[in-house]
Amino acid sequence: MKKKATLLSMFVLVFVFLSACTNNTGALIKPNENSMVIHIKNNANIDFNSIEISTGGEITGGISYADGSEIRKGDTLSKKYIDQEDFNLEGKKTFKFTLINEMEQKIPLKEITLELATNKEYFFEIIGDSINEAGLKRIN
Repeated sequence: MKKKATLLSMFVLVFVFLSACTNNTGALIKPNENSMVIHIKNNANIDFNSIEISTGGEITGGISYADGSEIRKGDTLSKKYIDQEDFNLEGKKTFKFTLINEMEQKIPLKEITLELATNKEYFFEIIGDSINEAGLKRIN
């Protein structure tokens, strides 16, 4: 009986973890009075598995699927930043976006300076037909 309870607990934990890391092609994460959200849509013909986000030389997060699968063309993923936890959402901050493919190769995109504010969201798209043409474009 104890073994069944342990297996059930493990299943529930895995399910919760995978549910928290799904793509957001349906309802997007919305910001609130304590957060800011960056949405990134893949419109590129490039294979990659994650997006690294850094500010001031520090990696401040990333976006990927829990199973490490490829981020397909048309997928939209979101990164939420919480005021006072991730950093203060005041002033401006420069964000650097980098794609990472299955072989851990890093494909740098451009740096973008954003106005930090709570209850704010930004929309971007990844574009390009090859690694050399990869780019990031703001769409709002």
